[in-house]
Amino acid sequence: MKKRYLYVLLFGLPALLVAVIIATLLFGAAAGILWIFVFGDNPWPASAGTMLTTVLVSACITLWVGLLSAAYRFGIKQEEQASLNTRHVWAAVGGTVLLVLLVVAHQWSVGNLGPKSAGELCADFCQEKGYAGSGMPPRDAGAATCSCFDAHGRETVTVPMGEITVRQGK
Repeated sequence: MKKRYLYVLLFGLPALLVAVIIATLLFGAAAGILWIFVFGDNPWPASAGTMLTTVLVSACITLWVGLLSAAYRFGIKQEEQASLNTRHVWAAVGGTVLLVLLVVAHQWSVGNLGPKSAGELCADFCQEKGYAGSGMPPRDAGAATCSCFDAHGRETVTVPMGEITVRQGK
């Protein structure tokens, strides 16, 4: 197999990860601009969602194709060498692992991965019991309790967080 194709295969996955990350950042920036300067908190038209999705997909595909073409051109330059450079293989593997770890670390830091926070445990507990809402005292208040509210916003029950974490663990 010619190295031009081998480098496209070798760097295809890391290039895709980079393209998805950058496209997601562009999507967030475009949505933020629309929210702050155009639509605000008013209802957004369906065309805005379509446009944002189109921007996300187009940016991702364009970036990925651009990165793959760069890998292709780099592979052409490497065809003069007799064997495959193992540092390039390790760079592709290391880059892929690093990008995956970056995404996992980000998702962990925003709370999408890992243990649930006390607020989430409280909300889950109250929702499971059929209450309309939940709340907790401020963190520096020293009271680790969960309050459940009825449909009128009245506090109905207050439970120590220790009991909730024990119940959720079962």
